[in-house]
Amino acid sequence: MTKQEALPLRIAFAVLALGALLLQLILIPQAGDSYAGRFPEAEYLAFPYAAGITVGLIGFEVALVAAWQLVSAVLTERSLDSPTVAWTNVMAASLAFMAAVFAGVCAHALFWTKFGGPAILFGFFVSLALIAGIFAVRHGIRDWLENATDDGAHQ
Repeated sequence: MTKQEALPLRIAFAVLALGALLLQLILIPQAGDSYAGRFPEAEYLAFPYAAGITVGLIGFEVALVAAWQLVSAVLTERSLDSPTVAWTNVMAASLAFMAAVFAGVCAHALFWTKFGGPAILFGFFVSLALIAGIFAVRHGIRDWLENATDDGAHQ
């Protein structure tokens, strides 16, 4: 991987991190207040759900930092050393944490409080599928690291 190839990835990581920060600081609290106003019987859940989603997004941001480190590792051709493999584990664990928190919020809304509808059910199943797929993707990332290093050695 060249620096020119890594630049769009890093720009995408920065945009995603900014979007997650905007979600955490602005959109999630506003949505919680809006739903609390529309559903006063569930107003007490606005803060815990918003807090849960915000904490879950921290897992996404940690995964972005790990992805940034993986791109840096490929650029310096240290793809499969121990710290790099550790970053793949950090990324997988933080995404699994995010998905588990989201699944927990959705499960609480669906099964405990009996609030929520098709969108919450969909979110619950997507979160569970994400948890299942994350560790398979981790192996794909390791293969990508191997191939990126091999490509760099041949150039």
